[in-house]
Amino acid sequence: MTTTTAPSKPRSAPWWLVVGIFVVVPVTLSFIISRQAAAQQIRRKAIASSHGWAVENKNEGQRAWILHGFHRDVEFEAVHLLREGGGTAWRLRMPLGREVPSWVLIAKPADWRALDFGTISTLVTRSELPPVASGGPADFTTYGAPAVVTEMLKPQVLSALGSTTLPGVFAVSFVDDAVMIDGAGDLPEGEALVPWLDFSASLVRVFSPDAG
Repeated sequence: MTTTTAPSKPRSAPWWLVVGIFVVVPVTLSFIISRQAAAQQIRRKAIASSHGWAVENKNEGQRAWILHGFHRDVEFEAVHLLREGGGTAWRLRMPLGREVPSWVLIAKPADWRALDFGTISTLVTRSELPPVASGGPADFTTYGAPAVVTEMLKPQVLSALGSTTLPGVFAVSFVDDAVMIDGAGDLPEGEALVPWLDFSASLVRVFSPDAG
């Protein structure tokens, strides 16, 4: 005589486990992340304020936050960028006091793309890089129309580029009516940004001697 065993009912997860996984954990993580973001924002504003600068939080598109201020009496704007596909970058802009006939780019050798460059306020990106040109500093690759490269790369500019000890991979653009610096990683803050501001201001003064 064979006996059949009734199939056992699948055990359901306790209610408290379901609540913990789907309610408590997400709420707790969200709270921790928001607290960290708020603390970071307060710290960032305090650092900027100590230098007389102002922070503008954008949180839209690629722009995470923007820094405004003056350095050596020259206005500047810097933006912290979120790259598509991950990673961060930053861009610094100072008005040049004149119009540039066409885009001149002087870049540390790297895998630069046209879309890595553009504006700050509207983030309009470039569609293509200028042609490679000669006459730039040895440690950089220079792009641009030959006549404009000659016009923009004055001896003082070549000297500043050739003697800079700024770290990492970066690129300098003379474009529209400004000098732009593009770099990889997070936007430097406080004292870490000052050498970049000094460098940018030195380029501005070549074309606008009264600036700063």
